[in-house]
Amino acid sequence: MSTMDDKRLRTLLGELADEVPTHRSVPPALEARFRRRVAMNSVVIGTMIVALGVGAFATVRALGPNKASIAPLTSSSAATTTPACTAGQLRAIGSMTGAAGSREGYIELRNYSAKTCTLRGTPIIALYDISTRISTSLIFDRTIAQWQADAAARPAGWPVVPLGALGSAHNAAQVRIRWTNWCPQGRPAPLWRVSIPGSGMVDVVNGMDSAGSPPCNGARLPSHVEVGPFEPSPAA
Repeated sequence: MSTMDDKRLRTLLGELADEVPTHRSVPPALEARFRRRVAMNSVVIGTMIVALGVGAFATVRALGPNKASIAPLTSSSAATTTPACTAGQLRAIGSMTGAAGSREGYIELRNYSAKTCTLRGTPIIALYDISTRISTSLIFDRTIAQWQADAAARPAGWPVVPLGALGSAHNAAQVRIRWTNWCPQGRPAPLWRVSIPGSGMVDVVNGMDSAGSPPCNGARLPSHVEVGPFEPSPAA
């Protein structure tokens, strides 16, 4: 092909290109789709920003000081950390008075150690003839504390009874006792022992026979002992 033919071909192609209309505007349907996509992306991005902000705030709160989880030390908390009394720390003394057909009083348990301890609950009482434990014709029952029988105010911290160290105030507890029907008439008074919860036995050294044994009200009936819970001793 000659050079003249090439020039004529380029001129013809240029004229045809000028006749093709140019589309400088976006079709309406395409523009609507574009706007919806932009709006949707904006919502998603906004939601992510809010979620990240809430998570960051929660993280800061979790890492911050939590004052509510720290409980202040109270007197009741301190009482629960005081160890229970052992038999080796205590001495028991009885105090009984005569009543119609019975003997009533209490057994006092005093702390003779250099450490504070606590008593709680109702102890087990055992009676002995010389060295043999009496296990027949004998019934034990629980009764209320003396402060309840007197309709007095409830002692602070009860049923836990703290016993201060030897020489300090409030270093004794007591157990209410009511005893009936000791047969046969004239039978020697027994030895009383108190079982300390989680520990051993403590002998009641004296006082349980100060008013004598109760009368025999029925030879075929068992002897009956009512025992109250540990409570603060008014004399301590």
